[in-house]
Amino acid sequence: MQVLIYAYPKMNQVELIKAPISKELKQFEALFATAFNVSDNLLGSVLNHLQQRKGKQIRPILVLLAAKLCGKINQNSHYVAAAFEMLHTASLIHDDVVDNTFERRRQPSVNALFNNKTAVLVGDYLLTTSMDFMARAQNLELTNCLVELGKEITMGELLQLQNAYKEADETNYYTIIRKKTAILFALCMQGGAISTDGTDEQKKALRAFGENLGICFQIKDDIFDYTPKANIGKPTFNDVREGKITLPLIHALTKASENERQTVSEIIKSGDFIDTNIMFLHELVSRYQGIEYAEKQMEEFRIKACNCLNNFADDDVKKALLATLDYVLVRES
Repeated sequence: MQVLIYAYPKMNQVELIKAPISKELKQFEALFATAFNVSDNLLGSVLNHLQQRKGKQIRPILVLLAAKLCGKINQNSHYVAAAFEMLHTASLIHDDVVDNTFERRRQPSVNALFNNKTAVLVGDYLLTTSMDFMARAQNLELTNCLVELGKEITMGELLQLQNAYKEADETNYYTIIRKKTAILFALCMQGGAISTDGTDEQKKALRAFGENLGICFQIKDDIFDYTPKANIGKPTFNDVREGKITLPLIHALTKASENERQTVSEIIKSGDFIDTNIMFLHELVSRYQGIEYAEKQMEEFRIKACNCLNNFADDDVKKALLATLDYVLVRES
């Protein structure tokens, strides 16, 4: 898989991505931090824990880059970035409860450190805070984006839940990841464009870029799950233990023998994920080059994403978006 990384002297990849919006990103961070100033002791403790484990903020970065690609970043752009990042954070907290996950980004999850009830309620608080940020923009089109996002993520999670511990196919797989992962990237791009009055053509192109980027992001995560030494901040083989059959294993099953498929089916349906069964699944994926196939698919979506930006000027903002896309493919966590 060939990945083109835009690099400049004395500037690493993340710095390159942030460079065109460095000033605006600081403004976003100041706004976002206001949501964590609360008087309630329990809520404050949880929010402090969340602040300590914040990620690379790829989603707000995408909002701001999309906004700048279409015009001048303004206060609404920051509200959009804050709203989407807050909803994303809430969804991760709820996911950890649903999936019974106790570690995220190499730190205890909220439900592990506190309890499920607290995690759900704090997730609800963050959801309403997300709505509060978006309401400040006073833009119905942006509000509709947030509503669409909430619905699609929920439907994606429900669809994944219904398909847990069952054999899966690629069509179903892509439907799930478009709804539960790619939609957020798509709407970050679209929301950024809306905030600076981008044209309909720009909004459509940037939404498509975001969707393809999001698909790449999820495929990469699914590859990590079959990589024992992956530095992803949560246990490997975690998805398959939860009955989530992702692209590397889906492809392997299309190549496997009838006996191998039957064994996989029995493991999945019984939920018998002892170490020997996990290693059997890992060896099956390796034997039938499931990871290599997933990487090939990821490259195809990368090309689609790149093509979405063809009609935009080749400036630093576009280069930063392309660098973000490449970063998603080569990241190690």
